[in-house]
Amino acid sequence: MRYPTLEDLIEDLKGHGVSQRTLEGIRIVKREFFVINKEEAYLNEALPFYSQTTSQPLVIANIIDALELTEQDIVLEFGTGSGFQTCLIALWAQKVYSFEIDPEIYKAAVQNIEKFLSLNPNLKLNIKLYRKDIFNAQDTIDEIQKMDGRIDKAVFSFAIKEVPPFIQDKISLIIAPIDENRNYQKLKKIVRKENRIFFVDLGYVSFVKARREK
Repeated sequence: MRYPTLEDLIEDLKGHGVSQRTLEGIRIVKREFFVINKEEAYLNEALPFYSQTTSQPLVIANIIDALELTEQDIVLEFGTGSGFQTCLIALWAQKVYSFEIDPEIYKAAVQNIEKFLSLNPNLKLNIKLYRKDIFNAQDTIDEIQKMDGRIDKAVFSFAIKEVPPFIQDKISLIIAPIDENRNYQKLKKIVRKENRIFFVDLGYVSFVKARREK
């Protein structure tokens, strides 16, 4: 079997309308650093990652595009996973705070990110990782907001019924897979403007459901 190359994946994503900037990001943040089986890295598929999966590159690329990142953005990521999306966000954001509940996956993400950055010392990515249940992280998020003066954007990498108010009330743009009790979720872009909230459907996805610490 011939496995696809990075350029094969780039051509595939280009055909789905992914932006040139995000394609360049995927060239820089090579997925092979963030998967278990390196040969499968450039399949446009979700892949096993310990007890979970790491998302399909097309889904991650669409999320990166939808975040409309700028170099001033302070971003929260809920569900670090393999660390691939974390590094892509950090390419264009000022700072990323990423939360992961699973200790095994958290450890793997730390190792993946550290290895990637050690081999790419020219990249100055500002990433802070937390091994924490985000539903019990209101104090931490309040501290982040106080320290940085604001939180601009957030992305959920697991399915939720609704965005917790203590997160939604702070942030003007959120990407989240919303669980509607089906075998899939609707990926939604939630934008808050002048005390009004707007929802944009970004398509159907299949993410693991939210977990809470016992």
